[in-house]
Amino acid sequence: METAVRKSSSIVPFRPAILGVLSVFVVLTTIYCLTNGIQIVFPHLYYVPILLAAYWYQRNGVLYATVMGLIYLSLVTLIIGYNPNNIVAAFTRFVAFLVIAGVTAILSLQISEKQRAQELSELKFRTIWEHVQAAIIVVDTRSHTILAVNPEAERLFGCPEQEIIGRTCHAFICPAEEGKCPVTDLNQTVDHSERILLTRNGERLPVLKTVSRASLSGRDVLIENFIPLNLAGLLPRKND
Repeated sequence: METAVRKSSSIVPFRPAILGVLSVFVVLTTIYCLTNGIQIVFPHLYYVPILLAAYWYQRNGVLYATVMGLIYLSLVTLIIGYNPNNIVAAFTRFVAFLVIAGVTAILSLQISEKQRAQELSELKFRTIWEHVQAAIIVVDTRSHTILAVNPEAERLFGCPEQEIIGRTCHAFICPAEEGKCPVTDLNQTVDHSERILLTRNGERLPVLKTVSRASLSGRDVLIENFIPLNLAGLLPRKND
């Protein structure tokens, strides 16, 4: 069963280069503007690398914002000269850099924590899904299309996942006729009930079956699990 979230990291190796290019560009633009008497637009350019650094590197991004802010403050002082009004304005901008970097870093940390929690949850689910000693299938309640099967179900049915997903459960793995599903049509409760499972070669395999209703990505599904009765110790093996 495919995980819902895919983490894209293709840009990660280029992050230092991107920040380096942006930093050099911003500093050179600052020098050019200050030497030509321009003091209005260029400070806003600092927000782009600062936001990226804080989002990508979080605490280290705040350190980056501090360095960039000190560079900005130094260039204003060195090029324009000491002027109380200009120094106050530049220092105010410097504080704004730090505040924005701090807020962005906090939000980034929260997002990272949620991603790690989700990845851990998916890992736990994947481990259980692949190693549980019971056949599990996920079926759409409306179309009765099979959406997912675990490895144990593949083994029990006798065919790979690719040949199972997309098929309807009627007359494929379940002997019930269309329109007579014990759960969705007849409203029966299937909880450790003795049922028949159809395998790839047409064998009718007695199983203990449990069906639960659930919602998966906003889709109503049935989660069905099967345990062969002979494995459960309820029926003798054929060669016993």
